[in-house]
Amino acid sequence: MRDTSIDRIMTTDPVMIGPGDSAAEARELLESSAIHHLPVVENGKLVGIVSSADFLKLYVLDEEVALSTLATVSQIMELNPVVLTTAATLRDAAEKLMGGGFHALPVVDADRSLVGIVTSVDLIDALLKSLPVGDGSINEAPAHSLSDLMEDNRLLQQVCKAAELYVRSGHGEHEHSVLIKCLDDVRRRTEPVDV
Repeated sequence: MRDTSIDRIMTTDPVMIGPGDSAAEARELLESSAIHHLPVVENGKLVGIVSSADFLKLYVLDEEVALSTLATVSQIMELNPVVLTTAATLRDAAEKLMGGGFHALPVVDADRSLVGIVTSVDLIDALLKSLPVGDGSINEAPAHSLSDLMEDNRLLQQVCKAAELYVRSGHGEHEHSVLIKCLDDVRRRTEPVDV
């Protein structure tokens, strides 16, 4: 598995955005596409990456005006993100993700043109599919259903909106309660079920 080519698990033709686009457009793309990372491409070349976490930073920094309505992608993106080449393996991806504080790696060719993206979820999924079951055979892990992924995304969007309201309210008691409820909803969904 560790020598498996990265093109076996990467998402080809990922959703992307330009550096001159507004941060609000980037946020809308993340939400509508149910993704957490947007490669930033200019003239066909990768120049950065924006993640859903970048928007939380905006709201924490600004309590009066939503910076995301004023900012451009180039102002909030991570410049020169860590990347993988098309010759990379799953091991290369795992080592880079383990060593950094990020969860996505754009895949580029020799000219730095974007050809795909690999996330930590992609790697975990590949690992699960390669683990042996009790009798030593390999059992394909079930794929996440689209409805489960959409529900997870919906809950995370609620957390982001509640966090935004909480910060804007000057840390109001009601907004704090709403944020705690949203976080509890996510926690309950991710807790293992006792059998």
